[in-house]
Amino acid sequence: MLEVNDLYLTKSTTKNTPIYRYKASLAQVFPTRLRSSLSEYHTCVFGISLGSKNFVKRERLEACIKWISANFPSCLVLVCDSIYRLTIEVREGVKEEGAWLEALRAGEEFVKENYELFEQYSERCKFKFEMASEIAKQSEFNRYYQELQTLHSNNESFQRMVNSFAQKYLNRGEGEQLETEPVDEHRQHLELTLAITYLLEESALIAYFINEGWQVFVYPGSIKTFEEMSEGLHPEIPEPLKKMIWVSLRLKKCGAISE
Repeated sequence: MLEVNDLYLTKSTTKNTPIYRYKASLAQVFPTRLRSSLSEYHTCVFGISLGSKNFVKRERLEACIKWISANFPSCLVLVCDSIYRLTIEVREGVKEEGAWLEALRAGEEFVKENYELFEQYSERCKFKFEMASEIAKQSEFNRYYQELQTLHSNNESFQRMVNSFAQKYLNRGEGEQLETEPVDEHRQHLELTLAITYLLEESALIAYFINEGWQVFVYPGSIKTFEEMSEGLHPEIPEPLKKMIWVSLRLKKCGAISE
């Protein structure tokens, strides 16, 4: 999973940059009518956007884990390694095979580096890790993905929503390009295809887990597309996606940590 604003990250941290503690709080719930009854749900999926600052920075990640452990007895941690390959292809220009290898390695490193952090909160919440690359091998995932591809080809409303997301996904890097730089139309078409694939694969993953009984999805930040789906604004989507509950967290600095 990836918030559009996290697509083009820059490494600006220096030795003198202070490290802050963070506190996570509930920002929004979609559908909004379920906000007051969220406590009735006992399981959630925590989507990990590899490369995003909210998951790279340990203090931000821990704030999310702490909030989840205080509100859910069970959580499936979905490491979106297979989807991250598409970000690598777009952002770094790495070819498909190399992007796959880099994405799988990044997923393994995330689990290895943060497993103990999740374990610190395991007394209150049982965390279970799943890799998106493994789910992508399942026939049910492929069924939902193909259904979404067909919908994108044949349904104008759904196509507009997906293409809008894809364009925002890609526009993040425009400020870094020189106005005189020639337009590579082939590259533009490839990147648009990758961005569309990103959203369709992510939606198929969510549909898969909802069908498996995981209805609540927790994410630090806002992803308008899934908020709208949860709110029922896109009745054309596959049936499982209509049952999605999207929980958006807010992260706030709450003091510097002494180095």
